[in-house]
Formats: sequence, C-alpha cells, structure tokens
Amino acid sequence: MLSAGSWGTTMTKVSADAGSDVTIHARRPEVVAEINVRHQNARYLPDIVLPDRLRATADPLEALAGARHVVLSIAYSLCDLRGTHRGWSLWCRDDRSIRKRHGS
Repeated sequence: MLSAGSWGTTMTKVSADAGSDVTIHARRPEVVAEINVRHQNARYLPDIVLPDRLRATADPLEALAGARHVVLSIAYSLCDLRGTHRGWSLWCRDDRSIRKRHGS
C-alpha cells in the first residue's frame, strides 16, 4: 500500500486481518514508528489496533519490494502537487496490478 492515510491504513488492516503480510508506505518517519511500534495510526484510526502482519516503511521501494499487488491511495489533490508518486511505476513489474483511488 502506497500511502498511510485513512483509506490506505484501513485497506491494509483488512488485508492483514485476512491473513496477508502487508507493507504500507508512510512519508513521515513518526507515522512509520507509530504503526510498527504501537500498532496504531492515531491520526486516521485513533481507536483501532493494527495487526502484527501490517508493517510500515518510509521507503517506497521497500514497500514495493516483493509485492504481488500494489495499491496507490492518495488524495487526487496531491497527485501533482508533491510528486510523491512519480517514479513508482518504474519499480512495478508488468504482472502486478496498480489501482488508484481518487478522493478529495
């Protein structure tokens, strides 16, 4: 999962609860630490405990490494402003599906 916002964190939790080992990318190191150490993303899901199968990284290439599926979950308004997503597609193999969710 590329993005640790509310939708991205929720979807990684659902996947981990279903038995998948999931890596989520977060830009901010403090969010990575909170997810990995406290098993929480308090800003977006304050009362939810995240499963052990869900781990976070600030390195987008690490988040993509070995992934069979990639989900890009960023607000549409951020797509061109920060350039966060630029270059990620270069690291995706052709046989992986890439899905985008556009929100406000």
